[in-house]
Parts: sequence; C-alpha cells; structure tokens
Amino acid sequence: MDRQSLLAFLLIGLIIVFYPWYMSIVAPPPIEDQKDLTEQSQYVNEPTTNKIVTPQAYDKNAGPQKLVNVTTNLYSLNISTKNGGSINKYQLFRFLDYKGQLVDLINDDNKNNLALSFVSIDGDKVVLDGNWNLKENVSSLRAERSQKMLTFSTTYLNQEITKTYTFYPDSYSIGLDIGFTNPSEFISRNQYSLSWSGGLPPTEKNVKNDYMFFEGYASLGGERMGSKPKKGKPITETQKGSTLWSAVKTKYFISAIVPAEPGIGATITSELVGKKPVYNTDLLLSTNSTNSFTSYIGPLDYESLRSFNVGLEKNVDLGWALFRPIGQIISWLLTKLHTVIPNYGLVVILFAVLIKLLLNPLTVKTFESTRKMQELAPQIQKLKDKYKNDPQKMSRAQMELYRNAGANPMGGCLPMLIQMPILVSVFSIFRSKIEFRGAPFFGWISDLSVPDTLFEVAGFPINVLPVLMGSTMFVQQKMMAAPNADANQKTMMYVMNVFFLFLFYSFPSGLNLYYFVFNLLSIIQQKYFMPKPVVVAAVGSQKK
Repeated sequence: MDRQSLLAFLLIGLIIVFYPWYMSIVAPPPIEDQKDLTEQSQYVNEPTTNKIVTPQAYDKNAGPQKLVNVTTNLYSLNISTKNGGSINKYQLFRFLDYKGQLVDLINDDNKNNLALSFVSIDGDKVVLDGNWNLKENVSSLRAERSQKMLTFSTTYLNQEITKTYTFYPDSYSIGLDIGFTNPSEFISRNQYSLSWSGGLPPTEKNVKNDYMFFEGYASLGGERMGSKPKKGKPITETQKGSTLWSAVKTKYFISAIVPAEPGIGATITSELVGKKPVYNTDLLLSTNSTNSFTSYIGPLDYESLRSFNVGLEKNVDLGWALFRPIGQIISWLLTKLHTVIPNYGLVVILFAVLIKLLLNPLTVKTFESTRKMQELAPQIQKLKDKYKNDPQKMSRAQMELYRNAGANPMGGCLPMLIQMPILVSVFSIFRSKIEFRGAPFFGWISDLSVPDTLFEVAGFPINVLPVLMGSTMFVQQKMMAAPNADANQKTMMYVMNVFFLFLFYSFPSGLNLYYFVFNLLSIIQQKYFMPKPVVVAAVGSQKK
C-alpha cells in the first residue's frame, strides 16, 4: 500500500477512534422557532403549580390493571390499561438476541410509555398514568389476518378521554387515535403531551457498543433535536416549532411516534444511568388538530422508515450527512443484491468486486503516480545533494524533472480523496445495517454483524477475518514499498499493520470480510496489472 493510501486509512482510523468522543461533546445546533406558528404555540405548556393529578383522583371505576396480549405476524405484545395502553412486552418474531431468545424492546425501565399529560385550566399538571377502562372485554387479540382495535377510556371533570389502538397483520406500525370531549373546558391552551419514557433496552451481546448508538431525537423544522447525555444532571432540551416525529433508538431498533399532523413542539431529556444512555421524549400537540398517530416499534429498516415521508429514515446510520446520498446507494445496492443472492456473505464479496471495478480507474492513477515517484526518487536525491545549499535551484530542477517524467507529487492523493466518501459510507453501513444482524456466511461466520470468533483462549476471542484483513494489508504494503525504502518507512509499515489489526479486531465480520476481499483484489491487481516503469529523461535533455 502506497504512502497516500496509508495516510488515507490512518485518517479513517483516527475518525473511527475519535468520532464517538466528538459526538459525545458536540450537541446539534439550536433550532430557530418557526415564524408562522400560531400564538398559542409560542410557549411551552408548563404548569403553574407542582401538583400532579392522576386518574385515580377523578375516575373511580377503572379497577385493577388489565393486560391484553396482541399477536400479529411480526410481533407479540402485552398492552396494559395503565396509561391507557402502555406496552409492557414487545417481542419481535424475526429477531433473536445473543441468548437465542426473541428480542423484547420493553423492560422495566421503559414500560411506562405512551402516556398522556396536560396542564389543567387550574394550572395543575395532569398525568393520566393510572389504570384506564378497557372498552372491549378481551384478554387477547389475534391480528395475523386482519387489523384489530382496542379502545381505552378515562374521564377528567366528567369529560371522556379515549385512546384507540389499531394493530396490523404485517406492519410494525401501530395506529393510535386520541379522543377528547370538550377539551377546552379542562385543558389549558388546548395543548397536551404524548411521551415515551426510558428509551429502549440494549439487545446486543456487546452492550458497550450498543450504547454508542443509543439516541433520542425529535424532528423540528426538518432538523433533528437531541443531545448525547453527559455525566451529572440530565440534559433537557425544549423547542417550539413544526414537529414531525419523536423517537428513541438503539443500534438496530427504534421506537417512533409520528403524528398525522405536525406537533407544535417537543422536549428531549437525556441522562446517563450508570453507563446506559437513557432518553425520554415528550411530543407537544394541539387538541385542535387531528389527534391521530402512528407508533413504529421495530427494526431500523431504511425503506420502512422512509415510507412515512417525514425524514424518519435519517435515524439510519448511512455515514456523515455530506455522504448520505452515497450511503443510500450502497445500502440500496446491498439489499437488491440480496434479492438475487440469498447469502449476505456472498453479497458482501460481490459488492467488494463491484466497488473494486468502480474504483479501478482511480486505483490505476494512484499506482502510476506512486511508481513514477519511486522511479524518480534516486534522481531527486541527487538533486538534493547537488543543490543542498540552493533551495530555489533545487526546486526548479525538481519541477523540470517532474515535467519530463509526466509526474505529479500530489497525483496519488486526489484519487484517494475521491474514494474517501465510499470508504466512510461502507464503514458506517457495514457496522449498523439491520440486514447483517444474525445473517450467517458459512462455517464459523454465523453472524455478519459481530466478530467472527472461532474459539477463545483464556477468555480472549480468536477472530480470523481481522487477521486475514491485516495480512492482506501487509502484503499490499510490501508490494508497493519502494526498493530503497529507509528504516523509518519500514517501521511505519509494521506499526500501521499492528494499528489496523488492533482497530478492526472487534469490528463486525461483515466489515472485515469486505476489506479482506477488497485487499485481496488489490493484491491481484498490483501483481498482474501494475503500470509499466516509465523512462525518465535526464534533466535538461528535452529538445528546445
């Protein structure tokens, strides 16, 4: 591997190492208030007292908590009369955790979800977190063939409030319709909140890595609002404006609330509970609008989220915002290839071949530039010795030498810079693409989303693909090394190999498989298709 390539990969390595730290200290820019808001949405709905009223204070007929089990083709959930429909179990049929159990996106930390609250006309904060009445006399619903509905109700000042859920056979979307009777008689400013508390639980064996992807956002004015938590007190952000959705996510899963009509603001709270980032979202809404919502609880699938047409797919990691269009193409191509090739390991190999072919013209230019500079190295050294006391003459002589040889000292850098968006996008997608989760290749490579551990020695995992990737990188460097490379250059070559082996050792096997195949193709290209040596004219020998 040439020096420019090494520098480019070193830059990627530094980005990989320091990007999570950078994101932990940099918050998204504040979102300006929307100028076209109505007067009633120019402030956050806050109580004038600290008194919190619960349904038990005004609804004596709710009774004890009841659970209803709902089964579709994609999940099984338990929905409770508490909060008028909080979900306290949500098991996904198509996804297993590292213990082989169905992934459950609800635990004790986040089962107090989908709660309604508002400020009364007396200034009290009313949280409807008690047990509501269940209108249907059922304990289970089967929604595998057709949609099913459940309705919960409670009262405040003798005015009815209802929540109706709709479950669909083949969708992770759950419909939610909220009904108010005469809301202006008991809700201050006709504003209420729909909340999700406790974020989502980790689902991966490498919990620390899963935590890195935990986030909570709301979409205001087309931009995401939210911050990474820090040690100490919780961070609370409140913004007013046209709000398209609120969501909490992990590495592979998301819970989002999407109103049929934009909300009027949101509050995102983030905090560290031990080492776990926890996010709470409150979506501020108006009773004057259509009180219909879609709650999506499921995998971070790009196409499913894009179908909402509100930018919810921005929660899928496709690389930096500048490179997202490239990431979208790469993700789409991988998915399309899988419709033809059922094994994602083979898809990764074919994808590496396609990317190698796509980048071949740039690679050839890099090789040509590197070879020319290597061939000129002895003559450049002679010029340095000859004009060591006259830098200006040395510079002019070098430029003349470059012109005669058709060489450009920076010629190897531009092709690498052009490749950077693809390299960065591949790195992001292969680390978090939901389709790779649990996808086997062959033999010991049973899950492309985790390291390919063959066995352990004293608790230390022996991962094969990172070693193969590092070996091919070393061979590349040896092939591209200048014959007269000094000791420092050789030392750097070994250091870089150790650095990348250490860096990639715990990365997903899908990512290491891609780079191993890509490097192997590069070795074949260098061995059999290297550009021929150029003949360099002596300085001053060109025709006048």
